[in-house]
Amino acid sequence: MSRHIDQCPAPAKARPVKVVVASPSRSGTLSMFNAMNILGFKTYHFAECVLNRGLPHLQFFNEALIAQYNRLSGVKRYNKADFEKWMAEYDCLVEIPSYMGRDLLGVYAEDPDVKFILTERSPVKWAKSVNNSAGGVVKMAESFPMNILKNFDPTLGEFMKSNVLIYDALARGTRPGHPENEEELCKSYNDYIKMAKEVIPADRLHIITLENGVDWEDICPFLGLPVPDEPYPMPNDPANFKNLVDGFLKPRMRAAIIRLCVVALPTLGAVGWASFKYGPTLLASLKRMI
Repeated sequence: MSRHIDQCPAPAKARPVKVVVASPSRSGTLSMFNAMNILGFKTYHFAECVLNRGLPHLQFFNEALIAQYNRLSGVKRYNKADFEKWMAEYDCLVEIPSYMGRDLLGVYAEDPDVKFILTERSPVKWAKSVNNSAGGVVKMAESFPMNILKNFDPTLGEFMKSNVLIYDALARGTRPGHPENEEELCKSYNDYIKMAKEVIPADRLHIITLENGVDWEDICPFLGLPVPDEPYPMPNDPANFKNLVDGFLKPRMRAAIIRLCVVALPTLGAVGWASFKYGPTLLASLKRMI
């Protein structure tokens, strides 16, 4: 089966990865993404994928997720060469490795020059945060009008698909409100943290507890870098998450509505004309088809 990543040319030279922030989403990863950019890294995070790289990178992301979590999909799982093609321009990876699990963490765990940061938090608080963010996007993706509009804009469709795939993997098939939803999310979180600590060499792993707060002093000494003069980036609270998502969605929803109208109006016009001309004969034919 041909994959999107197979159509991507191999880079002349991939930028060596220096830091992997293995923290799962909703563990201060957006502020960490911004912090790493301030420190001078070229950083890859889901926000970079969506907001700056767009459709091709969303397709890579979704394809890798499907290969990772659906063994019956027939999609070959990504290997080191695939990951390097996808993220060749970046030397710091944030959040994305958590979605790819052991396959991606293992690739960089073998490189003695790569340092790892892992931010931990209360599993229960993490589960609630996931439901307040990705859970809301999944509800939107599966409800009217988004369940229609996502089919009329490729980037919008891939973004909604990403959130559904992520949530399915994290919540193990449950949805917000399901009696076992938060329990499954907590299990998923605990399993991931346990696996990450097993795969990542302890002497290259720096663990931070989110509830204690995160600041420059938590990461700069470990990375051997001076503390910047500016404040550490603000966390991605629910209001900020909503603003980011709304800013991404609104122009694409407008584009999808326009495309829907272009497709639907001629069809509705043809049906209206046929109804006027053929009347009961057309209605009788339609009834037989339903």
